[in-house]
Amino acid sequence: MYLAIRIIMVSLCVFSYEYAFAQSERINNNSIEMGLHVAGDETLFYGANGKLIMPLSQKKHYPTLALSLTISLDRKGESESLAYLKRAVDMRIIPALHLGYSLNFKNLQLNFEVPVGTSIALTKGTLVNERVAFKRDYSNTELFWHYGIAFSPKYRLNKANQIGLYGFLPLVPDKASSGYLYGIGWTKSLIKK
Repeated sequence: MYLAIRIIMVSLCVFSYEYAFAQSERINNNSIEMGLHVAGDETLFYGANGKLIMPLSQKKHYPTLALSLTISLDRKGESESLAYLKRAVDMRIIPALHLGYSLNFKNLQLNFEVPVGTSIALTKGTLVNERVAFKRDYSNTELFWHYGIAFSPKYRLNKANQIGLYGFLPLVPDKASSGYLYGIGWTKSLIKK
């Protein structure tokens, strides 16, 4: 499964790289977005995300295709009534493909997207039960589908730079509580000179 995901991601990255640098005299250019976010249902995860956005048209309002990688982290650790995780790291790695539409009004851009990908939930730490003096290393990895609806309004600072907000609402919550995601980001257009 991991090999298939790697092959798909490498193929999409090679395609995106070729497409990104084959632009000339375009109105809508490819762009790279980077940002910081908070996420989660039961507990807050803090993280960063990166996205390569490719316009699929040269019209004022246009469809988009994007590749993203999101990484979220929580160091709180999980606990039950009898046991808890000590020195825990709870991480979400989310590679996704976004199909979207961009509406452009002077300095304001509104993006609506449907991200589809996988959410890889990694949990590591030391499982401790003080009642029976039990302690051992714990590690768990789970894979879930990641899909929902995303919205991101952006303000254009100049021809090549934008700042904006990002929001993601999952259509079906997964059992790892990856959940909602809200963030702020900076977008840099790849304008060929």
